[in-house]
Amino acid sequence: MPVMRLFRQNPMLAAGILLPVVVVVFFVLATMIPRWLVDPPGYDFVFTSMQGNSTGPAIELSYAVDGDRLRARMYKSERPYRNVPRLFLFEHETQSVREISVSLPATADEIDNGDYVEIPGLESRTVSTSRTAPDGYTVHGPDYRGGGMIFPFYRSRGSNALSLSKSGAVIEVPQVGDRGAYYYNATFVGWLTD
Repeated sequence: MPVMRLFRQNPMLAAGILLPVVVVVFFVLATMIPRWLVDPPGYDFVFTSMQGNSTGPAIELSYAVDGDRLRARMYKSERPYRNVPRLFLFEHETQSVREISVSLPATADEIDNGDYVEIPGLESRTVSTSRTAPDGYTVHGPDYRGGGMIFPFYRSRGSNALSLSKSGAVIEVPQVGDRGAYYYNATFVGWLTD
């Protein structure tokens, strides 16, 4: 047992090695225990992310909650390069994200400004724009500030990440596979409460 004898003879060395280990274990437990004690999210939510587009029909979309229904409106665009919002659904049961594709006409001549377009799968779903779901989870982000001096590595996936939190439990919203879906200017739209 030369190591134990070394620690007994050099208590400062023992403290210098053991104290950082204790601190790391404390922080790991402090982040993991709330997730064990808090129920997982019980509701899906939708959000948008902007993507530049210079191809396809000269149509821009906007998403808004009208009453308690999510609506997409189409507008003709004169700009050659448009920011087009992509619509994403966070599914609480699998804690995964998938994109909801909205079908657009082939040309802008086929629409009038302000025409509604159906959002597949969400036509009859009730949407709440509150940042806090009925089960208490709150959507956070994106946060464009850095981690700072104290926690420089706090955000592992960049400032565009969204997260859910409740009673100390934090769940990061996962990214979708392709590079273009790395949520640029992610915007919370609403919880699906039915």
